[in-house]
Amino acid sequence: MNTLSDEQWLAANLDPRTYREKSTIDIPGLPPPNVQVRFTGMHGKANLRQAFDFYKFALRHMPTASIARYRLVDFGGGWGRVTRFFLREVDADRLLLLDCLSDAVECARSLKPPFNVVHTNAQPPLPLEMASADCCIAFSVFSHLSEKACIGWIQHLGELLVPGGTLIFTTRGKWQIERLRLHKRLGFIYKLLRRGNVHEQITSRASLDQVEQRYDDGLFQFFPTGGGGELTEDFYGETWIPEQWMREKYSSLGFRRCEFFQEQSSITQCTFVLTK
Repeated sequence: MNTLSDEQWLAANLDPRTYREKSTIDIPGLPPPNVQVRFTGMHGKANLRQAFDFYKFALRHMPTASIARYRLVDFGGGWGRVTRFFLREVDADRLLLLDCLSDAVECARSLKPPFNVVHTNAQPPLPLEMASADCCIAFSVFSHLSEKACIGWIQHLGELLVPGGTLIFTTRGKWQIERLRLHKRLGFIYKLLRRGNVHEQITSRASLDQVEQRYDDGLFQFFPTGGGGELTEDFYGETWIPEQWMREKYSSLGFRRCEFFQEQSSITQCTFVLTK
């Protein structure tokens, strides 16, 4: 759809107003820095660079054939920081952003995206037909879900995919454990810098050595914290999904293939690619 290089496309999304005047691609606007930080802890180029790197990863693992109503569904897509990049390859009417957070949906719609934004429930099902999507992506969504919610959503998103479709999502890995160790060493300085007490809750319930050992043993780990709004602590917190756990589950959840990728580039989470 567009001949812009990767770096030109990233630059265009960092300055959408200027680019819209020169192109036929209607790039959505950007939220203010404080709103970006509210959702991801980052803003500006670092924020979009992380989303861009995940977008490029997803492009490499999406099915080449396109036969469904939606080429791509961004599950838990927030204000659309990942969805926006697919406008280079996919017609806007074949992109769909879904989120259960009212303020995220309100923010996404305020940016005037050409793709549709839908407010969903926090639990399945979604208001979509079965086999209506080629690919579902979820960045930093399954890094927060309880085991019950995780199983329910993976199975349901699989039902939305056509045969050969892919579900691409991230979760916590060992990088996050090392990051927590660093935060713990920072002590009171970290407490002054960190918003909230999410990581304090994790380290108070289990030592990081235990978290790492359980991860190595293939155990699903969920620390309920809640996330405000619709994100209640019965299903939302901080989550580690090991490769072993997923390899034991993916077939029973309706998928025929499971691939696992360690943290890479600015994607500071592990990534699973499940094929229907």
